[in-house]
Amino acid sequence: MWKRLLETTKKVVSAAPKLAPAAPKLATRKRPSCTRRPDVSPATKVTPESLLRLEQAAVSKKTTLPSALPTPSPTVTSPSPSPILSRHMLPSHSSPFSCSDGEDEDNSRDFTKEILSILNGPEDAEESGDTEAAPEESEDAEDVISNKILEMEWFAGSQPSNTSTQYRKEVAREKKKRYIFKNTESRRFTRLMRMCADKLGTESALEFFGRLGRETGIKEFNALIRVCLDKARDCEDIDSAVEHIFRAYRLFEMIKDRGFQIEEDSYGPFLLYLVDVELLEEFEMFSAFFKDANPRSYSRIAYYEMLLLIRAQDEESIQELCRSVEDCNEEAHYGIAESYMLAFAESNRRVDFVRFLELLDQRKLSGSKYISSIFRYMGRFELENYADKLLQEMTSKECADGKVSSLTFDYAANVPNIAAEDVISTFNKWQEKFELAPSVGAYDRIISFCCSSSKISLALDVAECLCKSNPSVPIELLNPIIQACEESYELHMARSLYDLMSRHKLKLKNETFRSMISLRVKMKDFQGAYDILTDAEGSGETSTVTLYNIIMAGYFREKNHNGAQRVIAQMQSAGVKPDSETFSYLILNCDSEEKVSKYLDELRQDGIQMTKHAYMALINAYSRLGNFGMAKQVVLDNEISPKYLSEVKSALVGALASNGKVSDGLNIFDEIKQSGGCLESKAAVALIEHTQTEGELDRLYQLLEELSEPNMWFDGCSRVLQYCVQHNHSDAAVDLLRQLKERSEMSTYMVVDQVFCQIWEMEPVNLDLGMELLRAVKELGLNVSRTSLDFLLSACVKAKDSERAQQIWTEYESSDLPHNVLTSLRMYQALFSSGQRQAARKLLHTIPKDDPHVRFIIQSYKTTYKTQGHKKPSAVIGPSPGKKAAAKVKKNNEPTSLRRKTVCPKKKGKGERRDK
Repeated sequence: MWKRLLETTKKVVSAAPKLAPAAPKLATRKRPSCTRRPDVSPATKVTPESLLRLEQAAVSKKTTLPSALPTPSPTVTSPSPSPILSRHMLPSHSSPFSCSDGEDEDNSRDFTKEILSILNGPEDAEESGDTEAAPEESEDAEDVISNKILEMEWFAGSQPSNTSTQYRKEVAREKKKRYIFKNTESRRFTRLMRMCADKLGTESALEFFGRLGRETGIKEFNALIRVCLDKARDCEDIDSAVEHIFRAYRLFEMIKDRGFQIEEDSYGPFLLYLVDVELLEEFEMFSAFFKDANPRSYSRIAYYEMLLLIRAQDEESIQELCRSVEDCNEEAHYGIAESYMLAFAESNRRVDFVRFLELLDQRKLSGSKYISSIFRYMGRFELENYADKLLQEMTSKECADGKVSSLTFDYAANVPNIAAEDVISTFNKWQEKFELAPSVGAYDRIISFCCSSSKISLALDVAECLCKSNPSVPIELLNPIIQACEESYELHMARSLYDLMSRHKLKLKNETFRSMISLRVKMKDFQGAYDILTDAEGSGETSTVTLYNIIMAGYFREKNHNGAQRVIAQMQSAGVKPDSETFSYLILNCDSEEKVSKYLDELRQDGIQMTKHAYMALINAYSRLGNFGMAKQVVLDNEISPKYLSEVKSALVGALASNGKVSDGLNIFDEIKQSGGCLESKAAVALIEHTQTEGELDRLYQLLEELSEPNMWFDGCSRVLQYCVQHNHSDAAVDLLRQLKERSEMSTYMVVDQVFCQIWEMEPVNLDLGMELLRAVKELGLNVSRTSLDFLLSACVKAKDSERAQQIWTEYESSDLPHNVLTSLRMYQALFSSGQRQAARKLLHTIPKDDPHVRFIIQSYKTTYKTQGHKKPSAVIGPSPGKKAAAKVKKNNEPTSLRRKTVCPKKKGKGERRDK
């Protein structure tokens, strides 16, 4: 039965609708009417007539989903009335599978593999990764994966093997699974539910997991509702988004029918979407449905109603609603008034927020479940007096000190443009005024705030104060400081941090030891790392082999092989056995095949299982040593788990490409694609970087498609662009520039500078391509940088092209870039070298000659170009060193820049004789 279900699912996913009748014209109202809209109440129903129109529109609506991301509607300023819309909806009797995009069988297979990857969940560290491998060629890949899904036990128990070593490993793995289950199971299942809903449709996803024995709860429904909202936001227009709105409504109906309460976690994102796109009529209809389904939500939905009116700038309706709750201390009106106040604060309407803050009963407000948000808003508007009154009210009611301390931080941290020191000062002021005991939760937030503000020393001072007043501080409190030290490269703060831990005798955990040793290794303080390692061994609560591996890896990064060998000797003295990670480092850094064989034999003799990192280390070691045959043999090992076979093959591709065997790497890439696998991004970039022969542009485009991660794609695309410049593919280069700009305009400027630097480096200089790319950059709306123009002008000097140099000279002016001394010297050299002596002399009069270096360069030009026979100038003014570094110019191709040395008459004479 299960196999039939999966086969049916895959067939339907791969099927696409062929024909669909024309969609009816929709009347969409997105802006408010000039007249007062009717009040929304539970009496407003989702009428059968409105749903009938929606269903009729859905029948004629193609279900192919758009992929473009629309921009949310701006604030409305001009009203435009329109009748209530009739919508494209999925009819209740239609198959939910009809939402498929019509992917082919390959996409269906990829979908099945992705389901398997999510169900597998987190494994051992050596088996982590999201890539799936292709099954053996003798089996049908699709059937193998389907059987794995159907036979998988979702909540399997531990089944230790007979051997003691394997038993200990299984026990450790089971402990890890139990530890991470609480934090990952819900997230993994939500991800799986969202993916299935995206491919199959919401109702089919519910049916699928229902047959798997998974009870569909409110979390699963919320995940599917978010899928519908994401698809609606991806649509290019509201007419296309309405069918996804209706699917979300169908899910709300199912929640209600199954007896679940529709809470704000469910309807909140839905109403916010309607607010974002300003669908007034639909908001009224669906908010009435939610109020009817959950009468307790009446006051909270008022928050979203006010947000909608503020977004639509309907001031008349806003004031009318405010007047309706003027007697807000009545029980019926208090919750609505509080929601209005929060909506005003969220919309930065300070006056309205203060008005409701004064109207509401302070006693009730101090007990509100939104009190934390209220204090944050008061901090944003700098309403210290109101915050002080509320704190007095709360302390008089003997609220918990921890809660009050947290609220004082909420206020202080949200004051605009406040420094971290001032946040602590405001926090301490209220702590002393109300005599509050130190709160671990509040101090934890202060430490995180200081670290996010790059105030690590201040965070250490706060931690010191807390440790003095509370000896049982959890070590997790210091994790933000550890992370900030690493991210901001303030590694020296690690010493002070560890001293604090030692002074107050905090109980460190395995992860803390690893992080502190890693920080010491990065700052090359290996003795400090050994001291922490000694403390870790004394604690007896950590597996020290991991800590030894961190120190060994640090020695290898510094090319200190003797230090790495000392780590091995110390491990043996301490009775610590190496693991697969240890041998991976050793094999990767071997300088001979004999040592590779030696460590491989030791690994097998110790009974250590080969991991993907060990296989990758073997591949890279053999490739670096030139034994490509042995590197290829590694991937043929039958013991490699199919789960990470694709990663191992990708490592082989990258190693071959990096060591001069690009053609072999491309052949293996073709094999991976033919078997239905995917190439890792790092390997794809390595292939792109080392593929430089003519006629490989299509192949590079194919490799570029393998890059899904944004940063890796940008890196690969810039390398393909450089290939196009090298081989004069102007159209492709312009197209890649356009794609880069669409992804990240700011990063594109760096790539443009690299391109013009490459044109300057080329022999011979291709000025035609340079000028064409300059036009393309301007047509794309990019600003031409001084660095790019400097490279182009220097290229004109090399080509002795005064006409192009004059065009670039005027380009400085049109780009609002004033001519500086270096620019003038380059232009003078271009004119002088091309025989335009009169124009060069005219320009020379405008160049300041106070700097002796400038005078030396000018004299060098005159000496070099005094005869027509000289073809190679002795002094070419290229871009400044800073610009060359920014454009990643190769060191051996750098131009002779303006000399920064003291020029005396004797040295000048020698320089002239050398030029002659």
